[in-house]
Amino acid sequence: MDSKSESQRTLYPYVTGSSVVAIKFKDGILMAADMGGSYGSTLRYKSVERLKPIGKHSLLGASGEISDFQEIMRYLDELM
Repeated sequence: MDSKSESQRTLYPYVTGSSVVAIKFKDGILMAADMGGSYGSTLRYKSVERLKPIGKHSLLGASGEISDFQEIMRYLDELM
């Protein structure tokens, strides 16, 4: 790739935070995530989606910088 077509990732994330938890049980897995997004030390966004279905049998959860999760979702959408 030449430098003009390469995308750059942030080194200083703005919207961070969140918790994702998964619990395995006999008949499946339960996943949950909060929907908060912090800007610095302040809860700024209250409806950030952190879980995304991938196909029929998979679910992806992410915490941390939301732009990283959005980029992964763009890649996965292209593959699907």
